[in-house]
Amino acid sequence: MPKKQNLPAIKLQVTELVLSGSTKHAEDAINDTAEKFGDLAVVEVLESLEPQVASLHLSAFDGGKLSLATLLIPPKAWAESLAYFAATWDADWIEDEPEVLAESLFAHIHGIIFSSDDEERRAELIHEALSTDWGTTAFAVLFSTATEDIIEIANDIHNRGSHSSGQTTSDHDVIPLALEIARTDADAWDRVLFEIFPDWQPGENQLHAKTDDAENHDDTGDEDENTDHEFAMGRTTKELLLRLRNQVPSKAISTPQTGRRPSLGEDIFS
Repeated sequence: MPKKQNLPAIKLQVTELVLSGSTKHAEDAINDTAEKFGDLAVVEVLESLEPQVASLHLSAFDGGKLSLATLLIPPKAWAESLAYFAATWDADWIEDEPEVLAESLFAHIHGIIFSSDDEERRAELIHEALSTDWGTTAFAVLFSTATEDIIEIANDIHNRGSHSSGQTTSDHDVIPLALEIARTDADAWDRVLFEIFPDWQPGENQLHAKTDDAENHDDTGDEDENTDHEFAMGRTTKELLLRLRNQVPSKAISTPQTGRRPSLGEDIFS
């Protein structure tokens, strides 16, 4: 283990490399730290990084095994960094390429959570991320890409319980992640569902998907005027991507605060 005075220098080195765009060299510095001082030193360095810096570094990796930082970042530090994942997005990008952004977010989240077979670490990552507003929205973005499948699983979980459920014909990539959440943290699962379906009243109305294509559709057909109480319409991927972008803090955070929506501002990396 390095002496404590060595850690600030390593943190500064990694930070400067990340902010200069040298992700590979930053990862090399992290690997060198592990070789010289052990994994616990890397954990301390990653825990001390500003969350926006950690986000920039981690977002460069699509798979859990490609980055030592991905494997070792503490769950709470990852949850804080997730607040900044959408910092580089703009409204036009969200409008034009929502699928691309959702896929990038999925690769990041899936890579972190399934980077190892440690079930306890997975549970901590899920709990910490979904204890925040932005984490809940980020997971909702992923599930909004397969809303019908999520509805099927949600109904199955409601009827049979999370550990007896999971019967689905879907092979969508988000399904294992959804089941992992439902079986690990029931409250977190409910928060994600309510983020997708904010008007849902269990027992009162059913879940119903709304597609991005139908968002601007001018429907002049005759429909039942009483459908509002029958269906809770889900937010689209675009809507959730915009919500996530609007939750990027205006400055670095020290502790994620559940139930509080950070406002969008300038100088997000200050």
